Amino acid sequence: MGSMTTRRRNCGVLQIEPTDFCNLTCPMCHPQQGFRPNLHGDLLKGYMDVGLFRRIIDGIERSDVCFDHLIFQWLGDPSLHPELFEMLRYARQKVSDRFDYFRIDTNAILLTPDRTEQLIDAYLEDPLVPVLIVFSLDAITRETYRKAKGRDYFDVVMANIAHFLKRRGELELETITLNAEFQFVMQSMNAHEARDFVDYWDRTCAQGRNGVGYNDIMVKRLSVGTGGEKQHAADTIYSDTIERFGLAPFKKEHIELKIWMERAWEEHDDPDSARTDLDLGETGLAAPTVA
Repeated sequence: MGSMTTRRRNCGVLQIEPTDFCNLTCPMCHPQQGFRPNLHGDLLKGYMDVGLFRRIIDGIERSDVCFDHLIFQWLGDPSLHPELFEMLRYARQKVSDRFDYFRIDTNAILLTPDRTEQLIDAYLEDPLVPVLIVFSLDAITRETYRKAKGRDYFDVVMANIAHFLKRRGELELETITLNAEFQFVMQSMNAHEARDFVDYWDRTCAQGRNGVGYNDIMVKRLSVGTGGEKQHAADTIYSDTIERFGLAPFKKEHIELKIWMERAWEEHDDPDSARTDLDLGETGLAAPTVA
């Protein structure tokens, strides 16, 4: 194992995909349209073997690298993996000194009360190691959720998140680092709800102990893989909506609002530029390059 004096720091973000299955068909996420059997070349969709995951973590433990954080997600929803929280537990046990925090991006459909208990049990093994749960929501009403996510799980998702906040608030800890982000990827079908989305989670986290730990609302640009005119249209919707509602970053005791104005992918805006074998299309879920 590399010593503390020789470790390579600032190595960015490490992203591990527990599964490439997803239980939603968000229009912005082209890979999950049409029930494609494979997303990564000729490999069929599947679930990461826990033994393989442990070997990856063991390799990091033996290495001399340190990352900003570890994300459990890419093209699928990690909560579909039945052993997700065992994977989280193993990583925190082995390499908590190599990451500033551990992050799970999920649509929360399967973050049932039982799974929330599994998450909390894993977290409580070392509550000083931060865990960030990013809720991919993109709507604050049932009708808009159905349009933005492709299916109607709005009531289920909102109930699951409410339960998560309640249980987190019941933890008797001096410091809570089980954190939450409420994510809103701006699109034509949901832009009218941007202000209501921000206000709802601001109010919710201000109530009782719903706001313990760190919480933020992330209003994100839509990343269009083809770039060009489609990216310009998405950028216009974003900037116009931010201006129309007067949205500006704020930081309160219970929550912070982040407005993602930067676009790190501008070099790919030319639709005639070289493309990878997998056309990611418009990938709001599949482009978490900014924490």
